Amino acid sequence: EAPADLDARGAMLLGAHYAGIAIEQSMLGATHACANPLTARYGTTHGIAIGVMLPHVVRWNEGVVGKRYADLTGGDAGMEPDARLPALLDRLARAGGLPATLRELGAARADLPSLAADAAGQWTGTFNPRPFDANAALTLYEKAY
Repeated sequence: EAPADLDARGAMLLGAHYAGIAIEQSMLGATHACANPLTARYGTTHGIAIGVMLPHVVRWNEGVVGKRYADLTGGDAGMEPDARLPALLDRLARAGGLPATLRELGAARADLPSLAADAAGQWTGTFNPRPFDANAALTLYEKAY
């Protein structure tokens, strides 16, 4: 818990510290593996590339994570539990004005196979809950396209 007398700068530093701990513990996954080539090839801000890919990766991982994703969002009577988290991520990205597709990032459909090959070589993809390779990356990029 943050001290009560923490100023805004200190709060940002503490938040960055906590984010670093979270990243180090999670070892990231397919979202980061797919985002890295987008950042490298198109100059897309890494966080924006993450925002485009994350809902697709969450949908793709759902079958292997059990109810853990549904537990993150609580109840929404109008949705199946597995649909809640990706829908929430989509809504948050749109609320933040983030692009929704790879086309909006400037990607060409013809680039998807080479992006997938690059993504498959990212060490972060080895820590995804579902096995991740070039075929998986291509599937994810096609969904995001």
